[in-house]
Amino acid sequence: MLAPWTERAAERGGALYVAPSPEPPNARIWFFTRKGGISEPPYDSLNVSTTVGDDPETVAENRARIKAAMDGRGSAWVRQVAGHAVLRVDGPGFAGEGDALATGREGFSLVVAVADCVPVALTGDGSAAMVHSGWRGTLSGIAGKAAGEVGGSAPAPVQAYIGPCIRGCCYEVSDELAGKFADRFGFGVVSGRMLSLPDAIRTNLEEAGVEEVHDLGLCTGCRPDLFFSHRKQKPRTGRNLAAVALLEASGFGR
Repeated sequence: MLAPWTERAAERGGALYVAPSPEPPNARIWFFTRKGGISEPPYDSLNVSTTVGDDPETVAENRARIKAAMDGRGSAWVRQVAGHAVLRVDGPGFAGEGDALATGREGFSLVVAVADCVPVALTGDGSAAMVHSGWRGTLSGIAGKAAGEVGGSAPAPVQAYIGPCIRGCCYEVSDELAGKFADRFGFGVVSGRMLSLPDAIRTNLEEAGVEEVHDLGLCTGCRPDLFFSHRKQKPRTGRNLAAVALLEASGFGR
């Protein structure tokens, strides 16, 4: 089932993001769009990546606007390698190579950069995770692995939120890759050579015991007005930021 979502412009800086509605009671989730920054085409305008050819000073300003939108929170991030490593962190800063972050600490955000790959935010009882899941990570079950980090040894209810990504309407893959996904997740995740990563991720999350999976239903390929899409806009395009943060007991930033 697709989840309701809202579109919000940050009061400071104007960075535009979408979020599930309602959000979980103990966390904030931001799926930032490409709007509200200062980058010039083809990175217009809220590009967060310094590795795609955009001006570093411009990217720094975009990131500052995003930080303001997140109430000044610092962020923990990884060097994304299209793998299946989930890194547990206790504070902001660079955490190493991997494609998912998990924490039980409040006061900072977990972030990934995406331009078609699937951002998945996970929240539970005192824990949260943010996942970058491309086709390799999806096949390796990175979302389910991250859910295990959020649920802990005595599994608590986990909520998953699948954000804007390329979907089965726009994502054509090889016959070989479509076959691998059909073998692993069932034929429901492919239609010919069209692959639905969100459906595969939902299956993986359900295998991991996640009963509450919310999908915002937004396609980066269909919505170039809102999101960067490497597949649709290549060879040069920007990156969107996705983030989750646990709320402090006081409800700071709600």
